[in-house]
Amino acid sequence: MLTLVGTYPPIRCGIATFNRDLREALLREGVPSQVAVVAHPEEVALPFPEEVVRVVAKEDREGYRALARLLRGPVILQHEYGLYGGKWGDWVLDLLEAPGPKVVVLHTLLKAPPPGLSLEDLAYMQGLLRAMGERVQAFVTLHPEGEGVLRAQGVRTPVVHIPHGLPDLPRPPKEALKRALGLEGHFLLVTYGLLGPGKGLEFALKVLARVLPQNPRVRYLVAGRLHPNLERREGRKYLDRIQDLARSLGVGEAFLLREGYLSEEELYRLAGAADLFLLPYPNLEQVSSGTLSYALALGKAVLSTPFWHARAALAEGRGVLLPAEEEAWAQAILALAESPERLGEMEERAYAYARDFTWPRVARAYRRLLEEVADVRPRVA
Repeated sequence: MLTLVGTYPPIRCGIATFNRDLREALLREGVPSQVAVVAHPEEVALPFPEEVVRVVAKEDREGYRALARLLRGPVILQHEYGLYGGKWGDWVLDLLEAPGPKVVVLHTLLKAPPPGLSLEDLAYMQGLLRAMGERVQAFVTLHPEGEGVLRAQGVRTPVVHIPHGLPDLPRPPKEALKRALGLEGHFLLVTYGLLGPGKGLEFALKVLARVLPQNPRVRYLVAGRLHPNLERREGRKYLDRIQDLARSLGVGEAFLLREGYLSEEELYRLAGAADLFLLPYPNLEQVSSGTLSYALALGKAVLSTPFWHARAALAEGRGVLLPAEEEAWAQAILALAESPERLGEMEERAYAYARDFTWPRVARAYRRLLEEVADVRPRVA
C-alpha cells in the first residue's frame, strides 16, 4: 500500500492540508494509501484519524529508522526544510532508506539564500537535495521551472512537474458575503494563512496607511492562526506587535484581525468576500503558496510580490505583480478599487486557469507517476 509521509491533520499547517487533500484525491482515483506522520513532541498525542498508522516525534531519530524498516510499499514524502529532525532536516535521509520506490514532493526550492540564510547553509541544503536524490525514484516540483533549478544544483534524479492541487469550488457570492461580515460598501483586501513575518503584514499595513487618506472605504482583513513554530517561541507577541503597528500608523479601525484556525466553511466565507487578495511575501524564492492556490480556486483578483509561484500563476492578466514598494502597491490598490471591470476580468481569468489544476486532475498525474515508478494500479470497482 502507498504511504504518505509528512504532517497531517489535526496538525495545522500547509503540508498537513496538502497531504490530506492529496490522499483524498488519490482515493477517488482508486489508489489506497495510509499515512505516517512526523510531528513535534506536543503533537504526537493528537487524535489522528485511522489512516495514520505511525506517528514519529521529530527529534526521535531511531523512530525514523524504525519507520523506514516498516515502509515496504511505495512512498510519497513531503519535503520542507526543517520539517524533519537534524541539520536542516537531514534526518529525512533515514526515512529514505525505506526499500520501496519513493517519490519526494519538494515544497521549497532555493536558487539563492533568502534573508538570514548564509551561503554555507544554502550549500548544505543543496547537498541534502542531492543526497535525497540518490535514494528516490523521482522528485515532484510544484513549479514548472523546478527541474532547471535542480539540474543546476547537480541533481540528476528524474523530476516531474505536478502543480499544487486546487479545490474545485463554486464562485463565491462576494457581495452577499461582505454584507454578512458587515462590510457592505467597502473595498475588502484579504490576507489569510499561517501568520508570521513571512506574510509581509508589516509592509501591507504601511501600504494601507497610504491608501486610506485617498479611499477611506478600504478595509484590510487578515485571518488565520500564528505559525506554530513562532507561537512555540514567543506566544502571541507577534500579533501584538502587528496590532500595535496598525494603531501607530493610524489604520487600526481599517485593520480587521480574525485570529484563529479557520474551518473550511469559515475560510470560504472570509476569502470569498475579498475584492482583492494581498500576497506581499518577502521571500521571492517561495515555490508554492497554498493561499495563492486557494485565491485562484475562488476566482479572486490578486496583488502579489513576484515570488516563484506568483510569477507563473498570475501571468496573462490573472493578477498584478509588483516589487515590495509601498507607493506602487498603494497606487495599484487605489486603481483597482475604482476599476470593477478590470477586477472582473482578473477574476474570470483566475477562475478559468484554476480549473486545470483541481485535485482530481492533480491526483491523476500522481497516479501516472506511481504507475511509472512503482507499478501501482488503480483498483477496479
